[in-house]
Amino acid sequence: MPREAVPRIGSVELISIPAGDILLGEEADAHRVALGAFAIGRFPVTAGQYGLFVRDTGQPPPPHWPDGRPHLLFADHPVVHVSWFDALAFCAWLTDQLGRACRLPTEAEWEMAARGPERLIYPWGNTYFDEKCNTWTAGGGFTSPVDAFPGGASPFGVMDMAGNVWEWCSSIARDYPYVPADGREDLADREAWRVLRGGSWYDTGWGVRAARRLGSPPSRSSQNTGFRIACEP
Repeated sequence: MPREAVPRIGSVELISIPAGDILLGEEADAHRVALGAFAIGRFPVTAGQYGLFVRDTGQPPPPHWPDGRPHLLFADHPVVHVSWFDALAFCAWLTDQLGRACRLPTEAEWEMAARGPERLIYPWGNTYFDEKCNTWTAGGGFTSPVDAFPGGASPFGVMDMAGNVWEWCSSIARDYPYVPADGREDLADREAWRVLRGGSWYDTGWGVRAARRLGSPPSRSSQNTGFRIACEP
């Protein structure tokens, strides 16, 4: 199957997610959350897109970039070595570029976009397949182009939500139930650990379940952590 062309620079493709309820979490901690409509990036932010942000703003580039620019071979891979603060700065820059308020998705929005109302275990269904995502058992050994696994699309057509890179969410990493009014969506808290979703190329199939969640210090960056954007519909 031929790969689709992914926007490397400039444009960011968005997918609209309708309002609705999601049964958030896995069986032991599942609870119902009502979500308004929102839009989410079809792909994670690529190194090429992040490179434009670095060029325009003077933001320090990821430390592994030669000469402060992404290698051309990795321009369509998800950007990595970015902190939660870096992701917020990118969203602020993109807001100016698009004239449309951009932000990180909440973890509830992320899970809805990945699982759909059917509460799939993986974006494509309830059975794991190596050929549908970039994981350690799939043998990639590093990031892959964000459009490399078209068979891994979520019910809404959102891509690359299992494996490849962990993705920052806006939410503070607190215990369930998810209650957005309890302060866990407070962006002003600069110390609280934030939620990561999706697993990465370094995980097995068990590790890329759509309901799996991790917490991380917001200043941390790594070779398997990136992000995607969200915005209002």
